[in-house]
Amino acid sequence: MNIRIASTVLCLSLVVGGCARLPEQLPNNPKDQVDLDIPRPTGIAAAPWPAQEWWRSANDPELNRLVQIAFARNPDLRAAAAKVLLAQADVGAARSRLLPHFDADFALTQQYFSAQGLHLSANGTSNTFGALNPIDIHYHVDLWGQDRDLVRAARGRLAMNQAEAAQARLLVSTAVVVQYFALEGDRRLLQQTEHLHTLQEQAKAVAEGGFQQGLFNASQIHAEDLALAESAQRIAKLQAAIAAEKHALAALCGEGPSMTIGSATITKQALSPALGLPKNLPLRLLARRPDIVAARWAVQAAAAEVGAARAAFYPNINLRLLAGWNSIHLGDLFNPGNFAHAVGPVITLPIFEGGALRAHLRAQNAVFLAAQDRYRSTLLAALRQIADRLSTAQKLARQERAQRHAAAAAQSQWELRQQAWRQGLSDALPSIAAEITCVQVRQRRTAITTARWQNWALLESALGGGYRHTIKDG
Repeated sequence: MNIRIASTVLCLSLVVGGCARLPEQLPNNPKDQVDLDIPRPTGIAAAPWPAQEWWRSANDPELNRLVQIAFARNPDLRAAAAKVLLAQADVGAARSRLLPHFDADFALTQQYFSAQGLHLSANGTSNTFGALNPIDIHYHVDLWGQDRDLVRAARGRLAMNQAEAAQARLLVSTAVVVQYFALEGDRRLLQQTEHLHTLQEQAKAVAEGGFQQGLFNASQIHAEDLALAESAQRIAKLQAAIAAEKHALAALCGEGPSMTIGSATITKQALSPALGLPKNLPLRLLARRPDIVAARWAVQAAAAEVGAARAAFYPNINLRLLAGWNSIHLGDLFNPGNFAHAVGPVITLPIFEGGALRAHLRAQNAVFLAAQDRYRSTLLAALRQIADRLSTAQKLARQERAQRHAAAAAQSQWELRQQAWRQGLSDALPSIAAEITCVQVRQRRTAITTARWQNWALLESALGGGYRHTIKDG
């Protein structure tokens, strides 16, 4: 009779559990089924996927040193590493649900029985009850895959956190490189502006001399004063910018503002970065970016959580084996007659939960749908970033070509006016003005070259920085 009742309960539980359905809008896992090529702009050569330590292509030991310090000391990277450790612990906890649990327990209870109680032989007495169970085994029978889904979800979150930690490293290294190039560019601009200021002082001295000789009027002196004031303001702004860039680099390296940052050991500001793009850039290749990898793992983890939420609608079966001794008299606890054991399944059926299970399932489904949308959004953002970097590279390349021509023209003009001054055909002011023009052209070219190096760093970062994904379980 008991077997028949148990069978009936089990059948009813399966029927009730079968009534649970996923919401109709639940889509499949996203897959990279379509190749989306990005046309290579003119002037961008074919190149392999970026190297993992892509910043070393600049061949600057000081930059390499700063990036390594940032990797070791940046607090954001330390926090990301801590999240990975936490995710590894979660994987271990989830895996433990798949294994039997072994316990041992001992209980000692002093109890006084009522004089009018049900324990006739013990009524009105005080007894010490002892129980020793050296074997207490619990095992959850994962018939519906709930525990396995929870393990998959934990592994997905671990992989997601590992990818997010790699993304944090990529963002920190990119920020260091961009700030370093900005610092080097402003240092060079400061030198050029200080040289410009010196030339303007010479021009003012020549104008004052010419005014005393009646060759110039006072407006020429006022013009030189105005130019001197503007260059002095420019010098002050550059000095403040250099200080701020040093402070930003120090913060990225996990150091205080007093951190010493050396100058570039090579003349890279006079060179152009070697921009390159993979021969073709399909979506599956772009998906190697750490942020895209993290978004994809978030989708897989959310899908596993949906499966676990659905499994909660079905009967929960646990097996238990208990063996030990118990006695109302502590002195004869280990008497063979006091040995007790129990074995059997424990089945629980969620018949009515007030809508909690369905609400949890809908919530996990919403998390899954949101994760899919974030994945697609991350892909689109990656494509946009690469396209923006490439168009910026083209624009800066055209500007640099134009500045090279302008520099050559300014140099030729200065040489002609210098020759005329030396031959006594003119005073020194036109020659100084031509040299000032040369310096101003070099300033614009320095700004463009700095922007090209920064854009190179942002492009390498947009391509994923050579990230290679390998999941590491804890």
